[in-house]
Amino acid sequence: MANGRAPSEHTVFDQVSAEYDQLPVEFFGPVGERLVAMAGIRPGDRVLDIGCGRGAVTFPAARAAGATGSVLGVDLSPRMVEATRAKAAELGLHRTRTLVMDGQKPTLPAGTFDAVVGGMSVHMVADLPTAYRAYRDLLRPEGRLALSAPATDLSPRPRVFGLETIAELSAAYATDSDVYPNGEAFGGQDRLQDDLRVCGFTDVTLSVERAFIRAGTARDVVRWTWTHGMRRLWERVPQHRHAHLESRIAAEITAGHLDGGHVVLPVPVLYATATRPAA
Repeated sequence: MANGRAPSEHTVFDQVSAEYDQLPVEFFGPVGERLVAMAGIRPGDRVLDIGCGRGAVTFPAARAAGATGSVLGVDLSPRMVEATRAKAAELGLHRTRTLVMDGQKPTLPAGTFDAVVGGMSVHMVADLPTAYRAYRDLLRPEGRLALSAPATDLSPRPRVFGLETIAELSAAYATDSDVYPNGEAFGGQDRLQDDLRVCGFTDVTLSVERAFIRAGTARDVVRWTWTHGMRRLWERVPQHRHAHLESRIAAEITAGHLDGGHVVLPVPVLYATATRPAA
């Protein structure tokens, strides 16, 4: 999902908005549904989705909140926001809104929401403690925070999206960033747990679960890597190397990640939940 603060980030997500989570590759949707379940969203809840992207969390949250609840999705990418707004209308989710807004510092009334969720987005913001404090203030007493992010996968060798080739690519061309995959999401689980507690949350729970990237062909997955945040990595790679590296990624998938002729890539995902204490 799109978030972050640097102009280059929301520009990239504007560029990919037409294809983001729209290709025949399944990943963000199931992870979003799992996050909504972990957030315990109930009928009547008011929900804020940070970095809503194309609605992988927004739409299952809206279904869980039902006709008496509401969902607000915010994102820095105007094109993502417009696309998700149009899809919500198409789906008849009339109590779902989207706004262009900084997910690190949402300018919304305090104590507004029963749940704040952020799927594959919040780990990219520049100042995590500032964001956590903002989310705490936006929650009602006993409101829930639920976040997801890719978990670092180092064994037996580093992998990104289940692939050693992408990990090597990232190590070679994205060394200027300490955000996953060049560093642990949220600065690591110990830091995440400590930060959430210092910022006023209780009942902090962390878990890593295995999710899957599912696609029809290896080439579908290669194309998919151009349609989300990894596009920033591709844009750092010299153009003359693109075809060779894309072929290597496809070959690794074909050699070890086909199940019944279809792509199945295991990817560990970190989930975090926490609660704003009762007043």
